[in-house]
Amino acid sequence: MNPLFLFEAKRSSKHWLSYLVAITLVMLGVFCGNQFNLSVGEGIYLNSPYTIGFMIGMLSLSILFLAIIYANQQLFKDWDSKFDSILFSFPFSKWTYLTGKFISYFLQTFLSFVLLISGFIIGQNIRTGTEIQPYFNLWYYIYPLFILGFINCFLVCSLLFLISFSTKRKLLVVVGGLLLYVLYMVVLLFSNSPFMAGSLPQSEKAQQLSALLDPFGISSYFFDAKEYTIHQKNKLVVPFSGYLLINRSIFIILSILFLVLSYRFFSFRGLSNKKSKKKNESFASLKTIISDYHITQSDFGSITSFKSVLSFAKIDLIYLFKSITIIAISILLLFAVGMEMYAEIEKGIRLPQKYASSGLMATTISENFHFIGLLIMTYFINDLYWRSQSSGFYMIEKSTYFSSNKLGGHFLSASILIFFFTGIHIIEGLIFQLGYRYFHIDWSAYLGTILFNTLPLILFSGFLLLINDSIKNRFVALGISVLAVFLLTGPISKKVITYPLLRIFSDFKGVYSDFNGYGIYENSFAGRLLFGAGLIIFLWIILPLIKTKKWTIKKTIFAFIMLVTGMISGSLFMRGFIPHDDEETIIKAVHYEKKFRVYENLPQPTITDVVTEIMLHPSENSYIIEGKYTLINDTDKMMEKVLINFNPNLKIQSAVFATSFESKKMSAEVTEIHLKRSLQPNETATLNFRLSYQWVAVNGHESFNAIIENGSFMRISRYYPSIGYQKSYEIEDEKRRKDFKLGKASKLKRLEAQEVFKKDFINLNMTVSTEKDQTAIGTGDLIKQWTNGNRNYFQYKVNSIPFRFAVSSASYMHKGTNYKGIAINLYYHQNILKT
Repeated sequence: MNPLFLFEAKRSSKHWLSYLVAITLVMLGVFCGNQFNLSVGEGIYLNSPYTIGFMIGMLSLSILFLAIIYANQQLFKDWDSKFDSILFSFPFSKWTYLTGKFISYFLQTFLSFVLLISGFIIGQNIRTGTEIQPYFNLWYYIYPLFILGFINCFLVCSLLFLISFSTKRKLLVVVGGLLLYVLYMVVLLFSNSPFMAGSLPQSEKAQQLSALLDPFGISSYFFDAKEYTIHQKNKLVVPFSGYLLINRSIFIILSILFLVLSYRFFSFRGLSNKKSKKKNESFASLKTIISDYHITQSDFGSITSFKSVLSFAKIDLIYLFKSITIIAISILLLFAVGMEMYAEIEKGIRLPQKYASSGLMATTISENFHFIGLLIMTYFINDLYWRSQSSGFYMIEKSTYFSSNKLGGHFLSASILIFFFTGIHIIEGLIFQLGYRYFHIDWSAYLGTILFNTLPLILFSGFLLLINDSIKNRFVALGISVLAVFLLTGPISKKVITYPLLRIFSDFKGVYSDFNGYGIYENSFAGRLLFGAGLIIFLWIILPLIKTKKWTIKKTIFAFIMLVTGMISGSLFMRGFIPHDDEETIIKAVHYEKKFRVYENLPQPTITDVVTEIMLHPSENSYIIEGKYTLINDTDKMMEKVLINFNPNLKIQSAVFATSFESKKMSAEVTEIHLKRSLQPNETATLNFRLSYQWVAVNGHESFNAIIENGSFMRISRYYPSIGYQKSYEIEDEKRRKDFKLGKASKLKRLEAQEVFKKDFINLNMTVSTEKDQTAIGTGDLIKQWTNGNRNYFQYKVNSIPFRFAVSSASYMHKGTNYKGIAINLYYHQNILKT
């Protein structure tokens, strides 16, 4: 057994960081397995061998980042700690040294990946649903773990090993790993991968070339499986033959070649001479430091205290921006977000290309930078806080008068770093805009990235500093910080923290439009940030007072003022909040189906005419609907009962169902009307109703029910009352249906079935009113237009259309013309002329 391998393994296994990294990787794997929904084709299960192979192949990209981190820590460890002079004095050969180093480096990387996949297996097998097969097959995971994970790990480690021992530069190790990632992404574009679903179809030759050149083997995996049927993808693993075998063999041979070159290029003498030279230079530089000194008067006032914070921050920033880590992370961030910007603009073959607008670039930054930024700041905060203790300078630093200001310095430097990352992303967005010749720059869109990303990251940095300051062990603090990222932010936070006010570190998931900007989300999000700032400032002041037990009236009062200010802001943020309980929704759906499914086979009246008035209030984010249905019994049977459904998101102000002999008032979401006298064939009835809708930012908005300050659009017919049993309310999950003893769900309409029937058609008479500076556009022919007070009115009328109509309202620019007696009107945003 190689003695250096045993030495490295023993040294790594006793390190606190090893256990924390292991726990973190398993947790991350559980998250990936439980949350990720990958679309690889209709009817293909998420735990099919085909999908599992693809997911493990995609997760093998993490090997790059694990290997880069371990390379900078382990392969350079002897030189960084000045242990190389002692180690190289022992009588062992170059072969012994390099094999010991590589084996320990490779196993550490591969075992980390195995932990990630272990978590992935756990996460995927604790989830339920129709997309999961009801059995577990370990071979589906073991097979791709070795043909993709093991070989990819061998390739990455051998390449980075060669760069490390031939160049002795950490920066080149990072750049080399990132270039391998870039090569993979470029190859993937030509492989027809589901991961690149928006890319253009590629020729057979391009796919074959991608299958051979893909360093991670995923393209060859897809190429060999592309002719498989859905049943084969769900049951069979892709055999280790064809292009997959050739690809894996090529990169195994290439990896061995990298190791041979590492052996040829490595030299003990080169390292020793380099280190000696650096050491002599450092001693020579010390001789020039001696100079005269003078005594200064001490000043412990507030100005000096502020200067000490700046001094601590300056030291941090010099350390950060002189390190290779910032360069590497900046390259990674720019590439990752840049790929998303390109994808959002081009969209692929399913959707048309979009304009490279400022709003599109800004929302892409907001969607992709936040979570990566959280992980990056977790690392940097831990590194900055514990750096002086790791270097042995901690005791001297603590003896200074303003040592307590060090935390403030760290916070300032972390904030500047976050602004730096935001700034380079904004510059990248501007470059994309100019590259696509979209010269209209909307700075308010880019400022939104600061509100929705930068400020939450700064708040989280303050929270991370409190964690590191309250825990005495660096690696325990790092582990808790990573745990905080997953529990307090992102998708998991919605399950862990159901009260939205407390998700103060979460990012913005709304949209930006040229008409409306970010709308009311700006003020709402700022209110939650103010609550978060008040809470964090309160903790920053109170925790040190509790720790030192030196209470001061000024600090205590200020802390409680900030807390109260935050609470007031938080209460405004939560105004109008409607809690959403998934389990309660399911129970409600079960109750509906059990009680009312009988109406699926009972005759119900048909809507023939709709006369309605829609009163839009965009500045208040609300609207009111008044309507009248004319219903007819167009069957040959008498109707004794009628089922009427109202949308749960709208408030019922009044509703009356009337026949020639009786009328019934309604106030419930679902009302079962028992008629004293049955509705006879060809007999009519009416339904009169008045509904209202109001939304607030804390509840979010529905894409097709967006009543906003400018640029409203509602497929409003979806929110009108419906007659009879609604199949769309049923639970689709077969397991849940079985648990609640619901039987089989209603049959879905076949693709070749008729889309609409004669009874689905209505005559529509719709009047829409909106605020004075806006134009309302509806379905049908514009019959009349007028102004009354501060509101504009538009009447639309159309006969024999399906029960589908929509409304929009905005401050439009207008151009119109007449072509052969047909009026053509174009309504558009004013910025369209600037593109």
